[in-house]
Amino acid sequence: MIGGNAPIFVASLHFLDTQDPAAYIHTVKKEVLVNDKTKIGRLIAWGGEHFVYEYDNDRVIKFSILFFFLGSKAKEKAAQDYDTCKKYFGRYLLETEIAISSNNKHIVQIQHKIVGHYLTKKDLEHEYIQKQFKEIITGYHSMVKTTNTEIDLIGRAGAFRRCLSNIFVTPNNELFIIDATLMEVTGFLKPIVFLIRTFITWRQNSTIKFLLS
Repeated sequence: MIGGNAPIFVASLHFLDTQDPAAYIHTVKKEVLVNDKTKIGRLIAWGGEHFVYEYDNDRVIKFSILFFFLGSKAKEKAAQDYDTCKKYFGRYLLETEIAISSNNKHIVQIQHKIVGHYLTKKDLEHEYIQKQFKEIITGYHSMVKTTNTEIDLIGRAGAFRRCLSNIFVTPNNELFIIDATLMEVTGFLKPIVFLIRTFITWRQNSTIKFLLS
């Protein structure tokens, strides 16, 4: 994927609003040609389904295993998931560019690199962080009630620790959700994702209650 001299991806930079997700995917304000493979640096993180590499000087590029298996359907899911999460989480969702491969079958996500740590119960001793977290959870419950699907907030680390590893706490105490993938798919992956979703939902709700207790 990163060899040769041809451009890797043509990225579509979307400016989000409250429009219907089905319409949103076609609203492209700017195209970004990602053709300098030297910008892709070392592997800095990996999660349940993402491999994250340094990208350029101040960004990261994320390769999703789920989106790889979804193939050409990944673009639509990524855009719809991101738009849905933006609607319910607003400024707490880390801005993301969706980059589409030249054959229109695979995507990656490009984000600004942020410094921080996973959200833990100790962080909620800080009044401002607690306020932000409660706003995020209000959005989470509203999204689940309206769409009947969930965002993965616990991440890989949260499966084994009492933390939400897809919520980052920055040095200035700002919270950001770093992954907008929703736990809903169609096709051959649905039975597999259903089993994972059952565990994640149980663990996530338990952790949220623990953090708020």
